[in-house]
Amino acid sequence: MKLDDRWIAYLHESAQAGSVRAAADKLDINASAVSRQIAMMERQLGVPLLERHNKGVRVTEAGELLLGYYNRRLADQEDTVSQIGDLRSLKRGHVILALGEGFIGLVTSNSLRRFTRDYPQISVSIETAGTNGVVRMLFEDVVHIGLVYSPPRDARLRSHVAVRQAVSAIVAPDHPLAQRESPLTIQDLAPHGVAQLNQSFGIRQIVGNMEQIEGVRLTTMLTTSSIAALKNFAAHCSGVTLLPAFTAAQEIAERRLIAIPIKGQALNGHAHVVSRSGRELPSASKNFLRYLISDLQTLSREN
Repeated sequence: MKLDDRWIAYLHESAQAGSVRAAADKLDINASAVSRQIAMMERQLGVPLLERHNKGVRVTEAGELLLGYYNRRLADQEDTVSQIGDLRSLKRGHVILALGEGFIGLVTSNSLRRFTRDYPQISVSIETAGTNGVVRMLFEDVVHIGLVYSPPRDARLRSHVAVRQAVSAIVAPDHPLAQRESPLTIQDLAPHGVAQLNQSFGIRQIVGNMEQIEGVRLTTMLTTSSIAALKNFAAHCSGVTLLPAFTAAQEIAERRLIAIPIKGQALNGHAHVVSRSGRELPSASKNFLRYLISDLQTLSREN
C-alpha cells in the first residue's frame, strides 16, 4: 500500500495530543474525520495503530514504527530544503540543539555568542535534558545536535568530538574536604552528604559505576535534574556534589566553590558533541557544529 503522509500526520498529532479530539482541534477538522482516516490506515495495514484508554490514546508498536518513518520523512524534507537554500546562497535557517544543563554556560558564553554574531539571520533553539533525553531527541529527529556527558555506545549515534572531563567533588571553600591537599577517594566522600543528578544523566551513571567498583554507598541527600540546585547545595548546605569542573566554572573562578579531583579511572567521563548517524544535517546546523567542536577542544586544552 502507499503511505499517505497526511493520514500519518493525523496519527502523529493524536499521539502528541494524547487524544483524537485534541488532535482534531489542533488540525481544525472534525474528530470523526481523524478517527476514520486512522481506522482506514489500520485496515489497510492490518494492525492497530492506536490504543484507546480512559485518559485518551497511545500509539502501538506498529504506530511507533509508522511515526518513526514520518519523522524521518520530515527530517529528510528539512535537510533537502536547507541544501537547496545553500545552492541559492541563502543564510537563513534554524538550529535545534539539545544539551545537559551543565553545558549552558559553556555554550551561551562561547559558541552561541560567536555564532549569532556571525550568522544573525539564523535562529537557534536550545532544549535541556539529561543524557538519555538528549539521545532520545536525536534518535527521533526532534533536534539536530546534542551536547552530552558520557552518552551510551550506540551505532545510531555519531560523536563528532569527545574530550575527557573527569567528575570532581564540588564543595564550598570552608568545607572540611577543601583542606585536603591530595586527590580524594570515593571512600573519603562516604561520611558526607552528597547531592547528585538523577539516573537519566551520564554523570550519575558514572558515579554509580564507581560506587559498585569500590563497594561504597554514598549518602545521597539530594537528587535532582538541576545543575543549579546541585551547586547551591554545595555552596549553602555544607554538602558535596559530583560534577565535571566546567559545569561550575564561574563559581570556581569567583571562589564560591572549589573542585577537588577524585581518584579512579571510572570517573573519567567524556563530553561529546553528537548527532544521529546517517542524518545529513541542515547547513545552519553544520555551521553551528563547527563552533561547538571548537568549544570542546578549547575546554580540553584548558584542563
